[in-house]
Amino acid sequence: MDMYTFMVLFGAVNYLSMYPLMQVAPWLWSKIFFVDLDTFTDATVKSINGVFLLLLVVVSPTYLATLKYKYTLYIDVSVFQRMFIVFTCAFVTGLIGQDPFPNRNFVLVMFIVDVLGGVAHGAGHPQGLSGVFGGMWKLFKSTPTNAFNKALRLEAYIGMTYGFMACVYAAVVADVKMGIVISMLSTIIVYLWVWFHAVDQSDTPRTLLIFYRLLVAGTLLYHSEVVDFGALNVVFRLQVISLIGAIVTPYIGALSAAVSTLYLYKIGSDYTFTIAKGAFYWLGLWGVITVITSYGWLFLFYKDYDEKQKKRVMRTHWQDRILGLFCFLIGAVLEKAGYLGIDTIGAPVVYLLPPVTLWFTLETKMLNHMQVGTPFHPSWWIDGDVPEFSPTDYVNVTFGIATALITVVLTSYAFYAVNTAVSVSSLAFSTDVIWKFAVAHGILFIWSSGIWMILASSGVPPIGDGKAFRMFPPEVPCPLQANPHNCVPLHKVDLVIGHFLMLLGAFYLDETTDSTKCMVVKAMAGGAWAYTILKKIMLHYQDWGFEPKVKHKKA
Repeated sequence: MDMYTFMVLFGAVNYLSMYPLMQVAPWLWSKIFFVDLDTFTDATVKSINGVFLLLLVVVSPTYLATLKYKYTLYIDVSVFQRMFIVFTCAFVTGLIGQDPFPNRNFVLVMFIVDVLGGVAHGAGHPQGLSGVFGGMWKLFKSTPTNAFNKALRLEAYIGMTYGFMACVYAAVVADVKMGIVISMLSTIIVYLWVWFHAVDQSDTPRTLLIFYRLLVAGTLLYHSEVVDFGALNVVFRLQVISLIGAIVTPYIGALSAAVSTLYLYKIGSDYTFTIAKGAFYWLGLWGVITVITSYGWLFLFYKDYDEKQKKRVMRTHWQDRILGLFCFLIGAVLEKAGYLGIDTIGAPVVYLLPPVTLWFTLETKMLNHMQVGTPFHPSWWIDGDVPEFSPTDYVNVTFGIATALITVVLTSYAFYAVNTAVSVSSLAFSTDVIWKFAVAHGILFIWSSGIWMILASSGVPPIGDGKAFRMFPPEVPCPLQANPHNCVPLHKVDLVIGHFLMLLGAFYLDETTDSTKCMVVKAMAGGAWAYTILKKIMLHYQDWGFEPKVKHKKA
């Protein structure tokens, strides 16, 4: 047994012993946490026991199974989760004050033992930390070997999405000490184990997975029905339903996890309406999350893509950041206009825009990862770099629906909501309220540019390659077809102008802005419209009669 594997045995022994030691020798843990024993209040003990019991039930069996069945690549997964997932959850726990000790001693010990320990463990890989990332990349690129494993992979990805939502819920809604860490252990770590078995090329231990699901489900029921973690109980109960359903078939577990994710998001959104500016902060939070996931994706995988993929990846990264900014600015504008309450026209934006944005951006990353295109982004495939469609129609259809929602439905609704909030009359250059003028023109730039891209670049394509998915919506070719490669830069200019005007209106301009600044803003908007309209005319003149190297696949 080499040192890299021995550290798994060491970790398994530690995780097995933490909960029992807490029951028989709490004084020992007070020494480890550098606190007095009298700081171990009932609430503190409950939160620590919650974490330690989950480490015993969720983590230690995976370590023991890894040793018995020689799951070498899972060691890489365990190191990865300690370095990134545990780090993030511990950091946010300390940041928002969920540590059970006043001086964040629990989080400090987590950083030393789990995070830095994970880095040290990874450094013990025969190829160093690069070997850990290489192992993870190998698993990501691996294709499930049978139908059951494909179902497991789907369950794992949706389950991890639920886990992410559970952690957000624990941070925003549930006032429970160590709630984020408890949620992470109950969900994300469980589904990483499921994901590993879905993509690893070794035989999937179905019986072991059944016993593991039952063990975790029983522990979560104990947490919710006996210990009682208050607002966090809903996370446990929903997870139990998903775990038990997955024993019948992983597809039931995946469906349950998807519904549970939406339900938790609904609870979180409802909660934000009860606090001052809560909905604005909620939209801003999801905008930040969208951007952070994009940077995390670049950090983890960018270097492993080929040069053509890297170019598409960077374009996708730009798109992610502008969509995150859009979430934030729409919230800011509607909040400033007084239209972001539960009974206002802004409420659907709060409920729908963040999840659809995240869905769209994550699935775009998946297309990059799979090296397939989409008819909604012709610039990806018209040169033959990737196929126009994914070979799997559920990928085509889910991405098509996400694209339609984010680019047509929700952008149009945001356009309608903003113009209702500030009045369509604010578009007039004679208006006196300059901040309303700026945001009205900003959202018009964004919406009209999206419509132009449909007319000039993609048309209305089918959402899937199969015959059934080509029937509705009916396919409509571009009436003003131009080279998609030439359309994208001008579309970006429109988006930058639109977001800049919305930023000015939301945070810099107001009713008291002096006349000189008003004239400058109006001149800027007028000049921007003249520039972008002229550039579009020139582009269409230049690209008239354009024929792509690879033509759109007909039915």
